[in-house]
Amino acid sequence: MTKKKIEDKSLVCPECGKDARPMMINVSGLGVTGWRCSCGYEMLHPAELEKAYLFLQAQKHEKVKISKRGNSYMITIPKAIADAIGIEDLDMAEVYLKDRNTIMVEV
Repeated sequence: MTKKKIEDKSLVCPECGKDARPMMINVSGLGVTGWRCSCGYEMLHPAELEKAYLFLQAQKHEKVKISKRGNSYMITIPKAIADAIGIEDLDMAEVYLKDRNTIMVEV
């Protein structure tokens, strides 16, 4: 049996040897391209590994300091979150209160 290259439409599953089909793989709510075999084994496309890793790192809870500047309050955005969503200097965001304990930031 010859192994298929990653560029082919399907891959041989390393677990069971059957063909794994290309599809979107859910990594904690993030859809990334990859392959899934009928046995349940999933493989991510190599180009998507960093994207999935950054997304998982950004989901870790971190404490940030709230500081005051003039009449406004500031918080810092952890680097893991900025990297995962691609925040750049001077990007704009919308900030609003979702409920009494939740501040939403949409980039």
